[in-house]
Parts: sequence; structure tokens; C-alpha cells
Amino acid sequence: MAKSNESKTTWVQTKHAGVRYREHPTRNFKRRPDRYIVIRYNREGKLTGEAVGWETQGANFLDAVKTRNQILQNIRHGEGYQSLKEKRGLENTRRDQLEEERLDLERENIPLDVFAEKYLEWAQLNKKSWRDDKTRYYKHIAPLMGQRSAKEILVLDIERLKQKLSKKKVKGKPISQVTVKHCLVLVRQIFNRAIGWGLFQGPNPVTSTIKAHKGFLKVQDNKRLRFLSHEDARSLLAEVKKTSEQTHDICLLSLQTGMRMGEIFSLKWQEIDLKNGIIHIRDAKNNHTRQAYITPTLNAMFSAKENPLRTALVFPARGGGRISQMSDTFDRAVNKQGLNKGVNDRANKIVPHSLRHSFASWLAMQGESILVIKELLGHRDLSMTQRYAHLLPDTKRQAVERLALNQEEAISSQEAK
Repeated sequence: MAKSNESKTTWVQTKHAGVRYREHPTRNFKRRPDRYIVIRYNREGKLTGEAVGWETQGANFLDAVKTRNQILQNIRHGEGYQSLKEKRGLENTRRDQLEEERLDLERENIPLDVFAEKYLEWAQLNKKSWRDDKTRYYKHIAPLMGQRSAKEILVLDIERLKQKLSKKKVKGKPISQVTVKHCLVLVRQIFNRAIGWGLFQGPNPVTSTIKAHKGFLKVQDNKRLRFLSHEDARSLLAEVKKTSEQTHDICLLSLQTGMRMGEIFSLKWQEIDLKNGIIHIRDAKNNHTRQAYITPTLNAMFSAKENPLRTALVFPARGGGRISQMSDTFDRAVNKQGLNKGVNDRANKIVPHSLRHSFASWLAMQGESILVIKELLGHRDLSMTQRYAHLLPDTKRQAVERLALNQEEAISSQEAK
């Protein structure tokens, strides 16, 4: 009977790869049938299916997609949980550990380092940017207040932390205001997690500081505005190509698609569709999947180096594996071309990210809409794309001029009658 019932089950594939559901025959959820969500993925050559659960029990498609993407990423890198079952097991174990630690440490003066370690363990399982958090904490925050009792950290201490970080120098240069902001946000997140886990009682000193001082986390605008001219881009590509064909191809790909360096370094042949001229960009910065479009120049580049092993990286490191950062070849070429000569403001220097910025700027200058640029760049919201608005042709003036011309023509037509 069980086999017969299973064969009658109707599964519906969602728009998200590897996520499907079936509907409950009688139970409803939000005025429609309750849905049982399942994720499927390949592991060790086998198709694995795992139940996320019913919507009435808290399951939802957004979490299902995020969990599946993280599982696939962990499988590729050989780290973290590699199945939904493993994820739940780790979460249960962590929950039990936290409860035991809460009971043991409830009355103690716990240093911030203890909370930070627990936060970073959690972040490793739940945040793609956990390595950035770890670096910021141990490099900037821990030396200044890591050993301080969390209960003794007050609003004034957070003010002092901000001031000290703003004056701190690394290799002779002050750290950026954005880094200062990220550090303060990280301290706030550490306290919030500690409060949520029941390990800390009392107000979050960072949140209290923000409430007391409007604009506390406001930093200088250091968004990059400088971009390459088409002529400078051609010269830079030619200079890079003299030393490294692969670095040249990476630069070319960013210039013609707007892809981030991290996306390019993680790109695999299975994500390139030469027949339809599309690149499927997965596991992007904001966890959304988007498409980039292959130009004739990129088609020729990919065709010349295509690898029959579809799971292979398009741009592997010398020893194999994923590239961690852009080759020094790029900086040497920039210096040889004199593109950063006399430029002291870091926000105006030409760096690898300037290639993506140039792609977007060129689109704006040729009159493409902000919405189109937003989608091509994979921005989460329009505010991130607004920096390119000043490069758009003066469409508002043109619209008014066209309206005035139409009005004049209408008046002339009436007078002629």
C-alpha cells in the first residue's frame, strides 16, 4: 500500500532548482493547501532528497533555497555540513552545548572573547562572510577589548573603541571608515547573539550608543566613482596580456559582464552556456542567482580554452583549486600604465573592482536604465545602483524639451485652423 500511495504523490517543481513540494489533501495554510517542501541535490554521484517540512510547521521556500545552496557550496569546498541531516545535528548539538554553558557561566563575568568565539562558531554555519567577521574581530576588536568583561562594557567604551579604531594604522595607513563601521556592527551582532542565547543579560551597549547618538555608525562615503575610459581599458588589457593570458581573460570577463572577482574565481565550466550565450552566476554575494551574457569576444575566449570536465574551474590557481585574489600582474600593469599616478585617495585608485565599476558606468553613459544596470550587477536594491545615475544622459531635460516641442506644434496646428 505504501508503494502505491507514493506512486500517486504529485510533486511540483518550483522555479528554484532542486526545490519541490507536494500539497496536503485537506490541511490549509494561508488560504491554500499546506505544502511539504523537499530539497534535492547530488552528493558523491547520488541524488539525495531531504524533507524541509510542512509550511504549517515553519518550513518555507526561501530557507529551503538558502540551505540547499549552502549544502552545495560546502560539498564543493569539503567543509561544514553537507546534508540537511548534518545541519540539524550540528544545530541540536550546538543548542545543547549553549544550554550547558549558559548554566555554567550565568553568574560569571564573561570576557567578550568568549561571546565572540561562540558567535564565530555560529557564523561559520550560517554566514558566508564569517571569515571577514573572524578577521575583523581578532585583528581589530580583540586587542582593544577582547579580555574586558562583557558586563563592564558600556556605551562610553563603545565610543572609545570607535575613536581608537579610527586612529589605528595598518602598515602605516589608517584603516578605512567602512572597516570601523563593520567592526562596530560586529560587536553589536556578538552582543545580540549572546542575549538571544541567554548568555548575557542587559542592554546591548552598541545599540544603546546608536540610540543615544544619531548617526553613530555613519561613515564617510568611500564608494568608488572613478572608472576606466574605453581607451584606458584597452591599454590595460594589452599590458596585462603581455605577462598573463589568464589574468587578461579574468579582466576581460569582468569588463564585459560586470562579474565580481569572487564570482569569476568560483566560475565553473558547467555554468557557461556557449550555445545560448549565457553565464549562470550562482552563490553570488547576495545569495541570488543571476545571468551574465556572453559577448562575441568572450565566446571566442571561452571556446579557445573550454574544458571537457564540466565541474572544473574556468580560472584555476597554479596549484589547482580556487584563486584567492587577483594576481599582482594587474597592479603592475596599472602602475606601468600610470593609471594611479598622483592618486592618493584610495577610493579613486584603479583596483580589480574598478573593472566591474567601469562596466556599469559604460552602461549608464550609453543610456541604459538604472533597473537594467541593477539586474546585470546583481544588486539587492536600487539604492546600490543609484551611484551610476549621474552618468545617465539628461533624460529629464530631454523629456521636458520634447513636451514643450509637442505643445508648440499643437498650438501652431490650432492657429493654422
